[in-house]
Amino acid sequence: MKKWRIILSALVLADLMSFAGQAGINPSIRLKADNAGLRPVEFFIQEVSDERQVKAGLAKLYTKEGNEALIRTVDLEGGAYPAIRKFIFQGLPGNAGSRPVIIRIKECSIQEKISGENQVNGQITLEFQFDLQKETGDVQLTRYRAAAKYSRPVNNIDVVEPSLRNLLVGSLKFFDSWMNKEASTNIILARGVKIAFTDYLDQHPDTVYYNIARPLTWTDFHDKPHPGKYDAAVFSAFGYDQERELQDGIIQVNLALKVYMIKSASWATHNIKDPYALNHEQRHFDIVKLVAERFKQKLSLEKLNPENYEGIINYEYLEFYREMNQQQKRYDLETGHGSNKLVQAQWNKSIDTDLAAIKNTEVL
Repeated sequence: MKKWRIILSALVLADLMSFAGQAGINPSIRLKADNAGLRPVEFFIQEVSDERQVKAGLAKLYTKEGNEALIRTVDLEGGAYPAIRKFIFQGLPGNAGSRPVIIRIKECSIQEKISGENQVNGQITLEFQFDLQKETGDVQLTRYRAAAKYSRPVNNIDVVEPSLRNLLVGSLKFFDSWMNKEASTNIILARGVKIAFTDYLDQHPDTVYYNIARPLTWTDFHDKPHPGKYDAAVFSAFGYDQERELQDGIIQVNLALKVYMIKSASWATHNIKDPYALNHEQRHFDIVKLVAERFKQKLSLEKLNPENYEGIINYEYLEFYREMNQQQKRYDLETGHGSNKLVQAQWNKSIDTDLAAIKNTEVL
């Protein structure tokens, strides 16, 4: 039994040696390093992922044994994935302070056909997907799919490795060029966020937008009086319009703050229309302005980035809108809807102080 095992092992070894030496066909292809002269500025390779459907054997190469042409499965030396991964990291020594990119190998294969008695035609097919790594999840940027054709004598595979290497280099050059072109204009590639604010001051028929130079008047209260325990009510709130644009890779966000009162939703009875009562309603409007300013200040201190800035803006807006409602209730509760003149005067003083601080900040 041992004798047969020894004979069988010798036959297998002889077959491998025959394959390795037959007509120049080796059991693996050594992929040579090639940095392609690339020095990426806009990205670096974070990882290379092997997502090929067929991972066993990169190439199907023909060899001729006697008069018979045989197809052999050949891989890159050390395995296709490790070899390609090493090739990419050697070829793209990018700036680690820039954007992290993941290369997903979707396809890399070599197929051959016999075209004559001693001639082979081959095709190398390569497909890479390039993703941007983000905290919220990877984002696909672009894909590269290309093919290279070659012809070779059946007894010589020297053309295979350089053809594959040139295709790999072409994929890296393609992506480097794509990134250089898109980096300053593609919002997905934005490197940071800057936020600026403006106050919406235009006036409209049914809306008064807060302007310290344009206080409320009783003519702004258009709704019919509502029967109940109150003699007047002002419908005031705040919101914003958001615009953004990409400049040199930075998202420039402008928020136009809108502190407003709606005329058609505000009302007053005839017997209450005096300066004291109007002041009480004006202070409701002032409180909204102060809360909107605190919303602005909070956002100015936030660390915004391209992935989270919209969520943070929305969250803080809702938080300060709740604060606005709470402040309005507290104001009415403490002043007795204006009936407690002493407390009303205290609120007037506090609000005027805060408004003056805003005005001084705007001047600076």
